[in-house]
Amino acid sequence: MLFSKFDTFIWGLGFTKIKEDHCVYFKLIGDRVIYLILYVDDMLMVGNDQEIIKDLKTQLSSKFDMKYLGVENYNLGMEIK
Repeated sequence: MLFSKFDTFIWGLGFTKIKEDHCVYFKLIGDRVIYLILYVDDMLMVGNDQEIIKDLKTQLSSKFDMKYLGVENYNLGMEIK
């Protein structure tokens, strides 16, 4: 039920799911892009503009209880640069 609520909310913000994985969303805003990846009870946001990431965090935290865990350097054994 929570996933359904989240999915409806994120679609309302203009995000699209990728066909290959229904837990990966993206949004293009001109030449800026943001990806939102869900993994169990975690969320990873990746984009080429810090402002759109900040805006998305604000929008999500207005609807859902969230805890910011900081910048991630490794995920599932892969280094993130």
